[in-house]
Amino acid sequence: MAQSAARVLEPSHNAAAQAVAPKSTKAFGGSALAVAIFAIAAIAFGFVIRDRELIVPGEGIGYRLGLYGGLIMLALLTYPVFKRTRLFGNGTKAASVFRLHMLLGIIGPIMIFFHTNFSLGALNSNIALFAMILVAGSGVVGRYIYVHVYAGLSGARYDMGTLLSQATKLMSGIEEDVGGSSGLVSAALANFSIKATPKKSGLLASLQLSLTMPLHVSSARKRIMQEAKRAIAGNADRKGWSKREVYEHTLSAKAHVNEFLNAVSKAAQLAFWERMFSLWHVLHVPLFFLLLVSGVIHVVAVHLY
Repeated sequence: MAQSAARVLEPSHNAAAQAVAPKSTKAFGGSALAVAIFAIAAIAFGFVIRDRELIVPGEGIGYRLGLYGGLIMLALLTYPVFKRTRLFGNGTKAASVFRLHMLLGIIGPIMIFFHTNFSLGALNSNIALFAMILVAGSGVVGRYIYVHVYAGLSGARYDMGTLLSQATKLMSGIEEDVGGSSGLVSAALANFSIKATPKKSGLLASLQLSLTMPLHVSSARKRIMQEAKRAIAGNADRKGWSKREVYEHTLSAKAHVNEFLNAVSKAAQLAFWERMFSLWHVLHVPLFFLLLVSGVIHVVAVHLY
């Protein structure tokens, strides 16, 4: 049974990229959450005080917020340049540039919102404002898709072969956790990997799999851990494990099962998210240039009329 499960998870021969670095991903998610909370708080504060008219778009701090916010949005164009040249550097430098790109993509729109005092203005300014909102919203969506395609901020792309190879190794680790070969545990692991395998190709089939995957993962986690605990209990009686040892084996098995489920589900959904990322690029780039053109028209109109 363990051999059949391993065959289900046999990696492709073209595996090249490395699997996810959990610490990097957690740090990425933690910093993103902190920035999101700050952004929401800042926007909420600005919206609440808008009726006091403390900021006037065409003069003083309001004018400077618009100017600096516009320059920050313009600076976002440097990211594609860094990405496609040697200036992008190694993984650490790439991560720093990408982190800065995302940060500026949040700070710039917030400054523009304060510049407008959270109110609509002339037609040209409204077009520029809504173009910016579309670009910012597209950036948020892109960030969500990004974490399904790339490992943290390192720029290392997920690879299906590597993910499945990692899952195969985890299966062996789970067997060791429970105290030896267990056909029922192997069967549960293999059953999930079969259910997670896409039955059909195409966007709709991939979307359906991605939407139902959380349910498959939750159900599989419960079933696998039930079998793992039974196997641990049986081996504990035969090998004379203490309660502490049983606890440690169970804790280790739980961690490895979660990693296994994560690796297999990521591999199963990878094609879908890669397609979404390609489609997102097709949309995001034209939106950004729409913002650039509308922003230039707005600046010219403001200074000429």
